[in-house]
Amino acid sequence: MAIPNEFNISTRIVYGRNSAAQIGEIAAGLNLKKIQLVTDKGVANSGTLDYLLNPFKTAGIDSIIFDDVEYNPTVQTVDKAVEQFRNENCDGVIAVGGGSPIDAGKCVGVLATNPGSASEYLGVDMVKNPAAAVICVPTTAGTAAEITDVAVLNDPTKRLKMGMRSPHVAAAVALLDPVLTLTLPPGPTRDSGLDALTHAIESYISVNSWRVTDTLNLRAIELIGRYLRTAVHNGNDIQARDGMLTASLLAGMGFHHTKLCLVHAITLPFGGIYNMPHGVGNAIVLPHAMKFMLPGAVSKYVDIAVALGEDVSGMSERAAAEKAIAAVEQLSRDVDLPEGLSIYGAKEDDLPKFSESIAENFMVPLSPRIASAADILEICKAAM
Repeated sequence: MAIPNEFNISTRIVYGRNSAAQIGEIAAGLNLKKIQLVTDKGVANSGTLDYLLNPFKTAGIDSIIFDDVEYNPTVQTVDKAVEQFRNENCDGVIAVGGGSPIDAGKCVGVLATNPGSASEYLGVDMVKNPAAAVICVPTTAGTAAEITDVAVLNDPTKRLKMGMRSPHVAAAVALLDPVLTLTLPPGPTRDSGLDALTHAIESYISVNSWRVTDTLNLRAIELIGRYLRTAVHNGNDIQARDGMLTASLLAGMGFHHTKLCLVHAITLPFGGIYNMPHGVGNAIVLPHAMKFMLPGAVSKYVDIAVALGEDVSGMSERAAAEKAIAAVEQLSRDVDLPEGLSIYGAKEDDLPKFSESIAENFMVPLSPRIASAADILEICKAAM
């Protein structure tokens, strides 16, 4: 008997231009009295926080700021934020920024109600108690961390990057306002946008995909193909920003249910060892991994090519499928993606060891063509 598919997003989603003005009302609706705003220095210095803090004052909600989140947040940083949360008697978290502050904020919510260090909860279903209320406010369009039940942390002492996955990790509310992404510089706009593209493609070709996730992911791919170039090169275009934030959300809803596959399995250790930006690593590896996986998902690659605007009329199915890879490569060039993992410190001597561990990652078998350690080594070499 076939197992039926299920679709569930436990996080409430509030979406719209200027919707961030409602954040005070939303927090009051959760009965919050004092919130900790978790973010990074870039967001803190951008003026975005003033826009968000005023509604809290209006709603009579006290606030403090923790802005020490780094790229690829560490368990030590989360533990430090939790200490402030407890010392200041906060009862909720507002996570503002890209994937790093949002993942850190979700972890603070978990540690607010679960004893010990963040390192004790890395893994699957390690969290026992429901988290404190967390409201996520993304200022990038790509990670979709605001709606997922996983948060990824780096442990520099172990040179390890792992996820904290549990239904309790999911935020109470995701507040998506494309206006907040208007000030995002071209580089992070590119990186987060290509991360969203990787999410959508991997989720679409995953062995766990089904009609509902396919619909979400194809629409996300189409929107990214239409709007990413404009968002990178003309960041004040609100229609492009809106389209990219929608694409990120749709792809997130897709991979929340299908999980991801080969690309994310490959890039995970690069983030832990070299502190490589997540979206960049995914984008560099994506076309190389796509070339390997193509034989297992030929017809879906044709769909991807069409969604990215390629004319495949009159082509054989294989030739049309290969246009998907060419379209991804052209999009990456158009948004000035750096070429090669080595730019970010990756060393070819490390690849054999990485490849063995990557082959054991749970995401590898979710790919339409399963890669061996030897296959992964060749993909990594091609991406250097």
